[in-house]
Amino acid sequence: MSNEESWVFYYKKQQTIPNIDRMPIHHLSCPRERKRIIRVSNKNKKSADDTEEKENERRFSSFQRKRLDSDQLDLELRVSDTDSDNEDGQEDENKISQQVYVNACKHLHVTPGKKILRSLASTQVSAKERIVNQKEVESIAYALATNSSVTSLDLSGNNIGHEGLLNVLRMLDENTSITYLNISHNKLGSKAVSLLRDLISSNKKIKTLEAAGNQFNDNDAETIAEGIRSTNTLKSLNLSQNAFQEKGGEDIAGAIEENVSLKELNLSWNHLRLDGAVAIGGALTNNSTLQALYIAWNGFSNEGCREIGTALQTNNSLELIDLSNNRITLDGAKWLAKGIIVNTSLKHLKLNLNSLTTLGAKTILLAIRDNPDSAINTLELKEVPVLEEAIDIIEELKSSRKRFVVVHDVTVLSEDVLSLSESSNKPRRKKSNKKSSKSKVKK
Repeated sequence: MSNEESWVFYYKKQQTIPNIDRMPIHHLSCPRERKRIIRVSNKNKKSADDTEEKENERRFSSFQRKRLDSDQLDLELRVSDTDSDNEDGQEDENKISQQVYVNACKHLHVTPGKKILRSLASTQVSAKERIVNQKEVESIAYALATNSSVTSLDLSGNNIGHEGLLNVLRMLDENTSITYLNISHNKLGSKAVSLLRDLISSNKKIKTLEAAGNQFNDNDAETIAEGIRSTNTLKSLNLSQNAFQEKGGEDIAGAIEENVSLKELNLSWNHLRLDGAVAIGGALTNNSTLQALYIAWNGFSNEGCREIGTALQTNNSLELIDLSNNRITLDGAKWLAKGIIVNTSLKHLKLNLNSLTTLGAKTILLAIRDNPDSAINTLELKEVPVLEEAIDIIEELKSSRKRFVVVHDVTVLSEDVLSLSESSNKPRRKKSNKKSSKSKVKK
């Protein structure tokens, strides 16, 4: 290439891409034919620079900004005059994606984010708690539709709503690289639940989906369950901090039984209880792919533990269960122990903040000790009282299993009140009837 010549980018005007009617705004360039490189001599460069400078001033004044802060910049994105022979295709695509973002912001009359612009050339785009209005979601979606380097997108905490999620789905129809998506705490609600179902069931690229704290309720669970049944791509799903209750638990349980791809499911901080909890526990008997189940801060209680304990007797895929703060007492601990004593896959069990009693904690520890094939290497018993004699069991387990760890913070010298009351509630033989009958005979 001659030194008298330089490379400039020329974008074809008014071209479209597939599914253009579903995109939030029209693309200014085709993804398959995004640019054409032409050579221009230096005699034309001066006039091009003058035009570019005037365009910069016009764009800057249109925003009526006195200065640029650390998170905002002018719309103009200059492409460096480096030799294109030294740039690979990925770098070219990143620059095009950045230019598309700038053009989209101009079209929608929003200010581009400096951090977002830079992240379009990396693997992660994070707009967590940064988006003010729907147009900003559109501009990001518009840019990512032409991007193939970003694999992770975080839009959490922005209240994007139904329209924002719709723009995200439109973008995912074109994008080929994003595998992680976080749309948590966006107040999606029932209006957007059908879009979430489509996202779970239809998308063939997303592996991890975070959708916590979106005000989904019991009635929405059935729609979400349809998506869980259909997907064979999604590996991790977070539905924590919503409002699923008894019916919602039953709907999701049915989906767990039929799903063949999920390895991690987070249902913590819901209201799963009674028949809903029982159904989820029972679903683990038939599921053979789930490896981690987070169901902390629900109401599984002893009935739910009965089903989980039964499932653990045959399930050989679960490696982690979080049952923290689920109103589990000594009876629940006994049910879990029946599964633990024969299970060979579970590695991490969380029972924090439950009323297991000292006897319940000891029962769990004995079940682990008496199962030579147990894979449990971490047991969490925070705020659960542990007897000093149970400490001896812990030390015995540590000596035979080098990786074994028990996380606990309450050690007591004698059995707690709940353990004593459980013992006192055992049925006793009635002797009073015999005495009364003898006294009647004497009379």
